[in-house]
Amino acid sequence: MVSSKLLPLFYLAACVAALPKIPLSKRNDILASSKRDGVLKNIAAIKMQMAKTKSKIQAGLAAIEKNTAVVHPAVNGFQGTFTATQKNPAPEKLTSTSKRAAAEPMTDFEEDLWFGTVTVGTPAQTFTVDFDTGSSDTFLPAVGCDDTCDGHTLYSTAASSTAVNTGDAFFLQFGAGNATGTVFTDKVTVAGLVANSQAVGASNHYSVEFELANFPPDGLVGMAFPALSVFGDNPLFTTLVNQKTVPPVFGVRLADTGSELLLGGVDTAKFTGAFRNVSLISEDFYALNLQALDVSSQTVATANGVTAIVDTGTTLLLGDPVGVEILYSAIPGAKDASAILGDGFFTVPCNRIPTVGITLGNQIFNVAPTIFNLGLLEGNDCVGGVVGSDGIPFWVLGDIFLRNFYAVFDQGNARVGFATPR
Repeated sequence: MVSSKLLPLFYLAACVAALPKIPLSKRNDILASSKRDGVLKNIAAIKMQMAKTKSKIQAGLAAIEKNTAVVHPAVNGFQGTFTATQKNPAPEKLTSTSKRAAAEPMTDFEEDLWFGTVTVGTPAQTFTVDFDTGSSDTFLPAVGCDDTCDGHTLYSTAASSTAVNTGDAFFLQFGAGNATGTVFTDKVTVAGLVANSQAVGASNHYSVEFELANFPPDGLVGMAFPALSVFGDNPLFTTLVNQKTVPPVFGVRLADTGSELLLGGVDTAKFTGAFRNVSLISEDFYALNLQALDVSSQTVATANGVTAIVDTGTTLLLGDPVGVEILYSAIPGAKDASAILGDGFFTVPCNRIPTVGITLGNQIFNVAPTIFNLGLLEGNDCVGGVVGSDGIPFWVLGDIFLRNFYAVFDQGNARVGFATPR
């Protein structure tokens, strides 16, 4: 847990020129390409990522128990209930599409991940990594990895004078994918900031989901709290904070262009107005209390005991099947597309896409129709960005949510804040 208190955000913003900025990019942006071409793409990659999110959360829950000796309630499955504010019929079921529409979603297996650059070791070795607020460990493909790491830049522990073998083996599960190997400590540098003796997983095997064709970056850097670490060690950002390199806060802007991670503060060039802050209900995931769902400024469901986590490593806005069906039942013309796209997917009329609102901390945060729309399925049916996922114990606020805001992850004050992006 980060113990130091956060400096006032106005101070951190005023000093932004001195703070380290990490440009974020994507080799394949599912959402942007769907918006640009108007047709839903990459359903296979989206499903792959949903499976990764599910198992990532399960691994995190197991790590919490191991690290804190406390069993998280979510190990027993989805917690909480939704109550519809009015009775609506269930959405009509779509059972078939034209040949053209059915073929288009299944074209590309590339992942949809935000990634930037870090260096590891002495002398420095450079890698691209996915920055993930839904996990807490750092891992890279290592020299000696089998052919599953082909095409990635390999981390040579032997070539680094600061690498120390801890002797601890690791197994990180992400969906059907995994990364296995040995935990080292080494010097890690991100945007000029040095974390000494940082735990780094040197992978000797990547499953197919982490092979180059499906996973563009070399490795992953988890940005959540220490309790979530499968390694049982501090995440990279926590190490930087504990070494008093940066204050315990970072800002994130995810967008089609100009995406950025800023360590130690917020970038005033990326947002306008004040932050609306929501207190964390635990310091493991970035977990918030979800209170209600809105459609076109009308509350359609109230929630009791529902947790939402903020996750840059997930593309969609995921929820429990019951809550998601209540949401779409309140959208005129919505249809159940599970028979075509898979469980949990729904469509809405392309010419009447609503604004969907999520209430967190007694404040409504809206998802714009242009972002909510994943793209055309067929006719006037566009796929919605809120998807039901059985087996995930939380609502997951991924890209579909985060693209609407500039987000600040304020560990020092145990909160997440959202501002209007420029």
